[in-house]
Amino acid sequence: HRLSDHPLFAPFAGWIVRPEWAERVVAGAYDSKTPEERRAVIEQNPYSYFGVNRSAGDAPPGTNPTADELLEAGAATLTRILDAGAFAPTGRAAFYALRLSFRDHDQTGVVGALHLDGFADGRVLTHENVRPERAQLLARHLEIVGATSSPISLTHVADPGLRAAVDRTTDHEPELDHVIEGVRHRLWTIDEADTAAVAERLGAAAVFVTDGHHRSAAALAGRLRHPDDPVFRRTLAVVFPHDEVRVEAFHRRAPDRDQRPVDALMEALATTGTVTPVDDEPAARPRQRGEIGVYVDGRWLQLVLDPVERPDVLARLDVERLRRDVIGHVLGVDELDATSDVDYVPAPTGVDELVRRCDADGKVGFVMYPTDIADLMAVARAGELMPPKSSYFAPKPRSGVFLRVIGRGATAHLPSS
Repeated sequence: HRLSDHPLFAPFAGWIVRPEWAERVVAGAYDSKTPEERRAVIEQNPYSYFGVNRSAGDAPPGTNPTADELLEAGAATLTRILDAGAFAPTGRAAFYALRLSFRDHDQTGVVGALHLDGFADGRVLTHENVRPERAQLLARHLEIVGATSSPISLTHVADPGLRAAVDRTTDHEPELDHVIEGVRHRLWTIDEADTAAVAERLGAAAVFVTDGHHRSAAALAGRLRHPDDPVFRRTLAVVFPHDEVRVEAFHRRAPDRDQRPVDALMEALATTGTVTPVDDEPAARPRQRGEIGVYVDGRWLQLVLDPVERPDVLARLDVERLRRDVIGHVLGVDELDATSDVDYVPAPTGVDELVRRCDADGKVGFVMYPTDIADLMAVARAGELMPPKSSYFAPKPRSGVFLRVIGRGATAHLPSS
C-alpha cells in the first residue's frame, strides 16, 4: 500500500476530566461488568460515563429501546456531564502521556489522534474479527453522542527515542492522578518542544491494535459516512511500547446446541484432544499453550488439545482452535455469528464469575491460556484475524478521562477536536 501523506498520530485539542470530578465521571471496565451491574451504576450515578456508552443490555428490564433511543440517552448523559463542567478543555493541540499502574505493573503510552489512513496503508494492523452490529452502533454513537472517550489501544515496537521524550514529560507531578478498580491513571501534557519529535517517531512505524477493534471499525464506518469532514479522518488512540503491555486471557462461554450430559460432552470433546475429569478449578487451569479448562454442569475437565502442524500462526492458536474445533465442531455454534450466544469473561474478572454465569444459564465455560504478544503481532502482520475477544490487555484506559469532541449531537455547540 502507498503510505498516506498524513502523519499517523497528531496532537489534538482535547478535554480532560477535572480531578475533582474523576470519581463520578470515569467509568469502570465495561467488559468486566454484567449489564445488571452497569445499570446499577447508571441509576446510582447520573454522571458515570457508563451512561454515555450504553448498549442494548444496559436498558432496563422489560424495555426494548431502539439503537437511536439508546444513543439519545447516552447523549443526554454527556450533556449533563458537560453542563456540570466536569471536563476542562486543554486549549491547544497536544499529545498526552498516560501511565497506567496495576499492582506491580506500569505501562506508559502516548495519547493522540490516529489517522484512519493507517488502516489502509498498513501502518495500523488488526488481529481480531468484529461483530458488525456492535460496530454500527458505535458508528452511530459518533454522530448522536458526538464525542469519543474510550481510546483505541495500540502497541508498537519499543522505541528508545520515543521513550526518552515520554520520560522527560513524566518527570514531574501529573495533572491527573486517579485510581479506579485498582488501576491508577496518571496523565501529563507533552511539552510543545517534544510534540514534533513524538509525531515523527510515531509517523510511519507499524502499530498493532490491542483493544478496540469494534471502535476502529466504527471510526472507519464514520469516515465513510462523512468523507469530507476532517474530524472523522482521525480517532482517539493511545499507543504503548510492546515490552510494557501485558496480555491476559478472555475466557469463553458457549451453549451446547445438543444440550448433552457431561459424559456425552466429554466423549465429543475427546475428538479434539485428551479430556480428563479433575476435582476443581486449580487442577483444570491451563498452564501452557494447548491446555483449556472446561466447566460444565458443576464439573471441571481439563482439555489438552491434540498437537497440530499447520503453517500459519493463526491456525495454531488456542482461541482459533477452540472456535473452529470445539465451539464450532463439537458444540455446533458459529462464534462469529451475531446470534451465536457466545460471550466472554476477562481473566481479571475471575473464574468465579465465569462459574456463576454458567451455573445460572447452563452454558459451557472455557478457561483459556493467554495469547502471547508475539503471536498477536505475527497474526496481524500476516493479515489474519483472530476470533473476537482473543486477548485481554490489562490494565487499559477507562472511559471518562479524555474527551475528543466530534462537534455533532451532544457536542454540536462545541468546536471539534
